[in-house]
Amino acid sequence: MKVSMPSGRAHGWGIAGEYLTREIAKLAYLEGVTLHCISGHDLRPMNSADWNRINIGYCFFENDIETLRHTRRAAREWDFIVAGSSWCEYQLRIGGVRNTSTILQGIDPDNFYPVPYRQEDGRFIVFSGGKFEYRKGQDLVIAAMRVFMQRHNDAYLACSWINQWPFSLATMSQSPQITFHPSNDDCMTILQRTLHENGIPPDRVYLAPLVDNTLIRQIYQQTDIGIFPNRCEGGNNMVMCEYMACGRTVIASDATGHADVITAQNAFPLSGYSPVLIKDATDKPSAIWHEATVEEIVEQLELAYQNRGICTQKGTVAANDMKQLAWDKAAREFHTIGVKLATVAMPGQCS
Repeated sequence: MKVSMPSGRAHGWGIAGEYLTREIAKLAYLEGVTLHCISGHDLRPMNSADWNRINIGYCFFENDIETLRHTRRAAREWDFIVAGSSWCEYQLRIGGVRNTSTILQGIDPDNFYPVPYRQEDGRFIVFSGGKFEYRKGQDLVIAAMRVFMQRHNDAYLACSWINQWPFSLATMSQSPQITFHPSNDDCMTILQRTLHENGIPPDRVYLAPLVDNTLIRQIYQQTDIGIFPNRCEGGNNMVMCEYMACGRTVIASDATGHADVITAQNAFPLSGYSPVLIKDATDKPSAIWHEATVEEIVEQLELAYQNRGICTQKGTVAANDMKQLAWDKAAREFHTIGVKLATVAMPGQCS
């Protein structure tokens, strides 16, 4: 089986592409079968030049309404479409895609495994990760942490928010929760200014630069809990799952892609949501997302702050749960799909 995906160590698709390419290469080669990255809501392959006799697409999407405009055509073109979450699979099935299933992104156990907490230093450090944009909800993190940090002088915020795509960064202008002014400045400058303008003390924030995926564990280890109030996730959220694999619990939305991994045992799930209608550049409905409340995030922060033992217990469960996510397991699941399709299309040529 060929793999047509991006590569890289600092963004989700690149990481997924590298691991899947490596792991699938260890399995029996399937002639005429290609696993593709589906990079857009129109459900087309990232690289059409790699189209093969049998084609399997792997997709993550958040704009469910927009995607539904393309599912009927995609169902005819693809032999199989694999969703990155049960939520995405459900949307595909609504749209008429029958040849579909879910395969979650993996965790590299060599890089992400339970790590000890730092020595007690009188600080309660909250981690927030993911590229800074409206969909991922860092505005909700800022609004909640502003309240929480005013209450607790020992509360700190550690962020890994670098966003390399200006159009995505600019979506934060939609937020009613914070003041945000997009500009032509570099991302780090914009983030520093946004935090300052929204009442987050600069001496109690660590803004991480863009780092290689193999180094991010060092940041996770220095924190006590993560916050992921994402409005929508097409997958199981690689950053969140890697964080949990390190033995840390999270305050997180339990809707859309997060629903595949967030439980009351491994996290502090957010439960109250308001639907948010997202429109595209032409003002057409594009998606319905789920927005958590700042009040509930603050409540969960207080619960975690006052009950460190519960955080430790949930973190242990989180690490064990994340062991179920592995790139070699994902590769075998893709390979199994490829074998079944090839057996039907080319009987007698596959073992």
